[in-house]
Amino acid sequence: MAYTITKTDGTTLGTITDGTINTSFTSLTLIGRNYANYGELIANDLVALVENFAYSTSPSNPLSGQLWWNTSDKRLRVYTGTEFKVVSSCTAQTTAPSTTIAGDLWWDTAYNQLYIYNGTSPYSASGWILVGPQRNNSGAVWEQISDGTLLHDVVSVKLNGVRQAIYSTDSEFTPANAIVGFSSIKPGTNANTSVGSGSFWGLANNSSYLGGQPPASYLRSDTNDTTSGTLSILNDTGLAVGVDSDLTLVVNGTDIEVKNKNSNGDINFYSNVSGTNTLTLGVDGSTGKLIAKSLTLSDTTTSTSASTGALIVSGGVGINENLNVAGTGTITGNLYAPTQSVGTADTTVATTEFVINNSGFYKYKIYDGSNSHLWINDSGTATANLVLDGTAVMSATAGGVHLESGATSDTQPDTYNGTGNAAIATTQFVKTATTWWDGSAKFVSTAEPDPGVNDIGSNDGDFWFQRES
Repeated sequence: MAYTITKTDGTTLGTITDGTINTSFTSLTLIGRNYANYGELIANDLVALVENFAYSTSPSNPLSGQLWWNTSDKRLRVYTGTEFKVVSSCTAQTTAPSTTIAGDLWWDTAYNQLYIYNGTSPYSASGWILVGPQRNNSGAVWEQISDGTLLHDVVSVKLNGVRQAIYSTDSEFTPANAIVGFSSIKPGTNANTSVGSGSFWGLANNSSYLGGQPPASYLRSDTNDTTSGTLSILNDTGLAVGVDSDLTLVVNGTDIEVKNKNSNGDINFYSNVSGTNTLTLGVDGSTGKLIAKSLTLSDTTTSTSASTGALIVSGGVGINENLNVAGTGTITGNLYAPTQSVGTADTTVATTEFVINNSGFYKYKIYDGSNSHLWINDSGTATANLVLDGTAVMSATAGGVHLESGATSDTQPDTYNGTGNAAIATTQFVKTATTWWDGSAKFVSTAEPDPGVNDIGSNDGDFWFQRES
């Protein structure tokens, strides 16, 4: 008769029919009633259980809680229902085990401490990592300290049983039972004042990172230093340079003042001219005068002026006092000056406006000598006049050219049968070149001319051209 296989928790694993075996329910071979030669199969199952299915691959059809010894990595595993999980071993003795794998535990019976092996291969004694507790009552300990009314949670750091520091997050309080080195407990870190006067040795976070930056990011005051950032002095007393603070840069109200505090001391500006440190502009400390050795003032990024000299101004300059020039002045642009009054005869600069208004010359006249000119006037209605040797010979407007009375034009050659050209024809040319008969005319019509009707008078010499209708 078939029988049913039940697991420890009472659930049914399956039924085995008489005379059969089953290898799908578990990792063992389950034998049905009256199966022949069942003894060998039972013996094999017993051996598999004894050696925990020792093999390089996991057993098939495992059940939760089943053990398997992996012969490849020499680890014992237990089946969780989804996977075989390594079962670490724990050895209790005074010395560390020398045959071990990652995750193995060792309880040091000499100092009552627990270690775990980190898996270093080949084996190394340094691979044992201390889990705890610290040796000889040393390490961090959570505890409560009473102030007589309230209990305060703290962490005490001990060395050989002596508190070295206490960490607290509560407001300052005084322990009800006195603690050596801690007259009161403040929020934060409290050092034992009886041990090394409560000193901290080494780098504190605030000294190694000021404002989140390492010390190398800050300027030093006792040695040469540089900065890649912007340096601001946010007060009006400003900047002082020199052992005796000879140079000062200060703000006075809305003014900025650069001062040389030395008596009669100059203020000089240098530039690197073709690799040579050259004085370009200075202030004479004894006289207060500006000395320009080589200076260009421009209102543009790049000066395109071809002028030369110590002082070049391409952006304009205003002078409220007298301008004294000891050398020769060369002007490549326009020089503007006030227009002098009529009749002025001295060494003041005369403008073109003065010349036009006071010399008889005008900007709209083209002169050749004293009595010949071309006069063009574009104020209002534009006109042009040509005067030669004192005689007006031609005038012009937008309507055309007019020859003045008495002016003549060259007579063109006679061209009785020519095609003509663009030359101006005089009355003499018209008279001699065409030989018109007195009163002659030309008629063009489709009808024969009828005297007195369509012949315009029928004078002698008239021509009639008949065109097709």
